[in-house]
Amino acid sequence: MPKNLTEAKDKLLSTEYPRWRNLLSCAILVLIATGAVSVWWYAYYTTPNTECHKGFLYFSVIWLAVQWVVIGYLYRYQNIPAFARDAIKLQILLGNVWFGLFLFSLQPCVH
Repeated sequence: MPKNLTEAKDKLLSTEYPRWRNLLSCAILVLIATGAVSVWWYAYYTTPNTECHKGFLYFSVIWLAVQWVVIGYLYRYQNIPAFARDAIKLQILLGNVWFGLFLFSLQPCVH
């Protein structure tokens, strides 16, 4: 049992991450994050009566910028343990799902 525990600990704390895999995962995260926000921008500008949601439009710019910074940090630094790297990626993915669900549940403004 202690040997399995040591192997699991070593795997979770490993900072060995191939450069090609790092580049690919960061590129996919950038596409997903940018795509989610771009879809909101498209919906905002093409749907009538959405003026009251302008605050969410500004929020989406900040949302995207923060995600790009975090993804850039993941790409730049190789000393992030595997458990933290995976947790950050999962947070970005789930965050974009909830962001999309929230924004697309908004109703058009009533005049």
